[in-house]
Amino acid sequence: MAQAPIGFNVHTGSDVQAMLEVMGLHSVEQLFADVPAEVRLRRELNLPPALSEWALLRDVRAMADMNATVRSHASFLGGGAYEHYIPSVVDAIVSRGEFLTAYTPYQPEMSQGLLQALFEFQVLVGRLLGQECVNCSVYDGATALAESCWMMCSASGKRRVVVAQGIWHQYREVLDTYLLPRGVQVDYVNQCPETGMVDTAAIEELVTQGNVAGVALQTPNAMGVIEDVQAVAQICQQHNVLFTVCVNPLLCGWLEAPGKLGADIVVCEGQPLGLPLAAGGPYVGIIACAKPLERYLPGRLVGRVHDLNGKLGYALVKEDREQHVARDKATSHICSNQALNAIRVAIHLACLGETNFMRIAQVNVALASQLRELLTALPSVKVLRSGVHFNEFTIELPVPAVVFCRRMRSEGIFAGMPVSETLAGHDRGLLVAVTETKTMADLEAYAVQARSCLQES
Repeated sequence: MAQAPIGFNVHTGSDVQAMLEVMGLHSVEQLFADVPAEVRLRRELNLPPALSEWALLRDVRAMADMNATVRSHASFLGGGAYEHYIPSVVDAIVSRGEFLTAYTPYQPEMSQGLLQALFEFQVLVGRLLGQECVNCSVYDGATALAESCWMMCSASGKRRVVVAQGIWHQYREVLDTYLLPRGVQVDYVNQCPETGMVDTAAIEELVTQGNVAGVALQTPNAMGVIEDVQAVAQICQQHNVLFTVCVNPLLCGWLEAPGKLGADIVVCEGQPLGLPLAAGGPYVGIIACAKPLERYLPGRLVGRVHDLNGKLGYALVKEDREQHVARDKATSHICSNQALNAIRVAIHLACLGETNFMRIAQVNVALASQLRELLTALPSVKVLRSGVHFNEFTIELPVPAVVFCRRMRSEGIFAGMPVSETLAGHDRGLLVAVTETKTMADLEAYAVQARSCLQES
C-alpha cells in the first residue's frame, strides 16, 4: 500500500497489519482482490502539493471574496429571507456547548437546560403569533405551511384546501409536493389585479361548495401586500372551515397577530428572528395553533412537568403524536428538526424585548415607505399593486426587472427580486425589501443609481 509522501496519513503500517489480521488476510492486495485490476488506480492522485494552514486560508478567502454578498453589496432582497441585524449576544449564547446540538432531548434528566430553552421558545412565539400551542419547529416556512394544511385535513377528515395564489412560488411547490400525493385537492384563488389582495369572494364561493378542510393565505403576500386576515377568518368561521395564516413574524410587531384575528393556525419562517441569511438556510419553520388542534401538531412539544419528588422540570410531552411512538400514524416524520435555530429565535426575542421588537417593525415600515416614494418619483416607475405594504413592495419598471437588477448589481446594489416567477406576464415587476439595516443615505443612493440605470435603456 503506497504511503502519502506529504501530510497526514490515517493508517500507519502497524494499523494496516492489525486490521488485516482481524480479517484473516495477509495483504491489502488480498483485501481488494474482488475489484477488477483494470479499474484500480495504481498511482498517486494528480493533486497540487499540500498547503500550510495560512496559505489554505488565504486561498479560500480569495475565492470567497469573488462572491457578491450582503457585506459587499447593499441588499434590498426579500422574498422570504431578509437581512436583519442580529445582536452579537445571540451567537455568543447559542454557541455554548450545552445548546450546540440538534439531538432530540429524549432523556429529560440530562437535558433540562435545552428543554427549558425550547419551552421558552414556545411561550415567546405563542405570545408573538397570538396562539396557545407552538411546536419546537419544523424545517422552514414552506414546510410549516404544508404541514399546517395537512393538519387541517387531518382535523376535519376532508381532503380539499383553498389556498391564496399570493404565496411564494417555492412554498407552492412544497405544498403541492406534500399534499397532492396524499390525494388532497388544492384550489388556488387569484389575487385582485389592482390591490394585490386575495379575492375573498372567490374564497367564499369555494368554501360554500362544501368538503373544504380549510383556507390558507400568506401575509404579506408575494407582492408585499398585507392581506385582510380578519375578513377571511370571518368567512371561515361562518362556513365552519379551518384557517391558516402564513405570516412574516416581524409584522406582528406592527399589526395584530393573526391568532388574535381569528386564524386557527399561524405559521411562519423564523429567519427574520435572529437567523442569518446563510445562503438560504438552514432556517426554522414555526407552527402555532389553537388548543383543540394541538394533537395534530407535527414535531416536538415541550411541557412544564413535575418529577416524582414534585420538583419542577421540563420534558417532551404528548409524544403519542410522533413517529417513534405512532409510527405510520404519526402527525409527521420530522425528527431532530431545527431545535438549535429555535433556540436562536428564543434568544433573539428575549434580547430585543417587546418594545424594541415593535420599534424595529415600525422602522421597517417607515423605511420601505420612504424608498417606495423615492422610486415612484422616477420617470415611468409605478407601484404594481396598490395594497398596504409592510417592509417590501412591488414596482413596475420601464425595463425588464432582470436587466435592471443586473445593472444595479454591477454598481454594488442588490435591487430586489423579479416577480415573474410568482406573477406570470410581469417581467418588469420588481419586489423590493427594506429592513432596519438600511439608512436614509442607502435609500437615496438606491434611487440615484436606479435613475442612472434606467436612463441606459
